[in-house]
Amino acid sequence: MNKENNKIPFALSGINTVEFAIIKELYEDENPNIEIGINADFGIKSLEDCEILCAPSIEFLQNNLPFIKIKIACYFSVKQEQWEEYIDYNNKSIIFPKGFTDHLLMISIGTLRGVLHAKTEGTIFNKFILPTINVTEFSQEDIEIKL
Repeated sequence: MNKENNKIPFALSGINTVEFAIIKELYEDENPNIEIGINADFGIKSLEDCEILCAPSIEFLQNNLPFIKIKIACYFSVKQEQWEEYIDYNNKSIIFPKGFTDHLLMISIGTLRGVLHAKTEGTIFNKFILPTINVTEFSQEDIEIKL
């Protein structure tokens, strides 16, 4: 069976704000030079519950110092039959196709964007909206997670 072409049934089963910080002292309102640092991690929340974790994090930086930091975790449950199809027992890992993990990352970054808005609403930092991101550039291959 070609796993790459399989549609993987999943559902968003949880969201957690892992980290959020605004460091006002590092923000210079008159300085227009803002950079954005982006990272994303994948993991397994629960092997028994067939849940994959996608955890994007963002930093807004000035002078190479972060003045806004946010990291969330999105949990996605996968149907057990499909989940077991991706387990590589020889390597003690689970391997998901790039297209699937790109899709999870896109959902997770959109969720992070909403959490950022909610956390900064009513402050001067609400003007920092996360731009659209091409998630296909994050990885060039399938995601392998050790069990």
